[in-house]
Amino acid sequence: MHFLKKPNVEKLQNQLIHGHISRRQFVQATAVAGLAPVASSMAPQSVRADAADLSYFTWSGYEIPELHQAYIDEYGGSPGWSVFASAEDGLQKIRAGFQTDLSHPCVDNVPKWQAAGVIQPIDTSRVSYWDDMFPALHTMTGAVVDNDLYMVLTDFGLSSIIYRTDIYEGEETWGMLFDEDYAGRICARGTFVNLSIALKMLGYDVFEPTDEQLAEAGELTRKQRPLVRFYWESQTDMEHAIASGECVMGYAWNEALVNLTEQGIPVAFAAPKEGAFGWACGLVHMTGSEADGDMVYDFIDAWLAPESGKFLIEAYGYGHGNAKSFDLVDPSTLTALGYDDPNALMSGTTFFVPASPESDAKQLQLWEDIQAGL
Repeated sequence: MHFLKKPNVEKLQNQLIHGHISRRQFVQATAVAGLAPVASSMAPQSVRADAADLSYFTWSGYEIPELHQAYIDEYGGSPGWSVFASAEDGLQKIRAGFQTDLSHPCVDNVPKWQAAGVIQPIDTSRVSYWDDMFPALHTMTGAVVDNDLYMVLTDFGLSSIIYRTDIYEGEETWGMLFDEDYAGRICARGTFVNLSIALKMLGYDVFEPTDEQLAEAGELTRKQRPLVRFYWESQTDMEHAIASGECVMGYAWNEALVNLTEQGIPVAFAAPKEGAFGWACGLVHMTGSEADGDMVYDFIDAWLAPESGKFLIEAYGYGHGNAKSFDLVDPSTLTALGYDDPNALMSGTTFFVPASPESDAKQLQLWEDIQAGL
C-alpha cells in the first residue's frame, strides 16, 4: 500500500539530500524494500540516480544540458547535480559528509581543497581534449599541487569595467572607478578586489604586495569610497543600476555585457590599459567518488567539447578551456567580449590565483577597515 511506503521513501530521500547516504545506497535501499519505482518518481532531478549514477556539484547555471550534451548523448541523461552558493560553502558541505563525484570550484580554491583531502589528482591521459586546451590552463598556478594536476580548467572570464558609452567617452582604464567626475555614479564590487585594482594601477604585485605597497593601495581605495554609489554583492544589482543610468560604470564580469546588450543598453566592456583581471574555474575529481572512472572522464570531456564552449561563450559571455570553441563563434561576438585574440588574452590577463594566507588576511583586514570608514 503506497501510504505505508511513502514515509520510508521520504526518510531515505532526506538522508540523501543531506549527504548521510550516497545515491547508490539510496537506490539499493529502495530496491530491497521494493520501493524503487516510487523513489525514482519522487526524487527531485538533482538527486535522481540517472545517467549512470554520476553526481556533480557546481554553481547555479552550470548544471544545464547545453554544457554537457555529449554526456547526455552517451548515457541518456544528465548526472545528478546539486549547487553551492560559493566554493567555500561547497567545501564545508563536503567536509560535513556530502558526497559527490565531481565538483566545479575555481582555481584559487584548489590548494585548500587539496589540503582538506577531498580531491584526487587528474589523469590527463584520459582527457580527450587535453591537447586542444589553451596551454596556459594546463599548469595555471593553483591547479597543480606537489607536481600533480588537481583541476581540469574548463571555463574562464574577465573582470573589467562595464560602462555606458552614451555617457562616458574617455580612456579605458581602471582609473574610471576612481574618477571624481562620476562621483556617486560608480558601482564597485563589495570585496577587497578594490585593493587588487589599486595595486594594479600602482604597478604592484596584486597577490603578494609589501606592507608599504598595500598601505599605498589602501589610501587610494579610501579615496574611492565616497565616490561609490554602492558596493555590489549581486551583479544583477549593478546591471540594473547601469541600465537605469544610476551608475555610469561598474566592476563587472563578461556576462554583464551580454545581459545589458540584450536589453538594448548602450554599453561596452572595457579593455583597461593596465590589463584586465581574470578568473578560471574547472572540474575536480572527489576522493570519495564511487562513480565509474570512464563516466567521470566522459563528463569532463563533454564539458570540454567545442560545442559546449560555443554555448558558454555565446550565452554567458565566458571563455572556454578548449581553444577550438572560439572557432565556432562569430568574430564580432568575440571582439565585443574581449576574446578576439584568446592567446594574447591569456598572457595579458592577471588571473586570480591563490595568494598566501598571510597576504589574504592582510588585504581582507584592510578592506574591512576601509568599508568601516577607518
